[in-house]
Amino acid sequence: MQKHHKKLTAIVALCTLIVCGACKQETKDEQFKKNFEQFTQKECPKEIDLFIQLDSANYNIENRTLNYHYTLEGSLDSDTIYNEKAKNLFHENILKSLKTSIQLKPYKDEGITFRYIYRSNSTGKTLLELTFTAEQYNN
Repeated sequence: MQKHHKKLTAIVALCTLIVCGACKQETKDEQFKKNFEQFTQKECPKEIDLFIQLDSANYNIENRTLNYHYTLEGSLDSDTIYNEKAKNLFHENILKSLKTSIQLKPYKDEGITFRYIYRSNSTGKTLLELTFTAEQYNN
């Protein structure tokens, strides 16, 4: 009888482990990754204005970074206009928007990094890349 009891206990323990493993809760990072995969499928490409299109947004779990990929067209599609002054202006405007964004609050509360990549429509070349850390957007 005791042998059967031990076998039954072992089987119940094994089943419990299998069931618990199957209902593992998603981490916040896994949820963020899933959210932005769904966002990209449903919302992208998305015209921001006449010159900017959001192509995709993805979350990198390893470095906890939310990456926004944009295409620039028209008068913004020129690498000659992205001098230091223009880059600083873009940086200031995006940082201001990031600081005040209510939609991004759950991600900011987690201290993730935001990265904005702007590519040329005509050449595919990256024209501008801006990165913002929690230290920057929480000040």
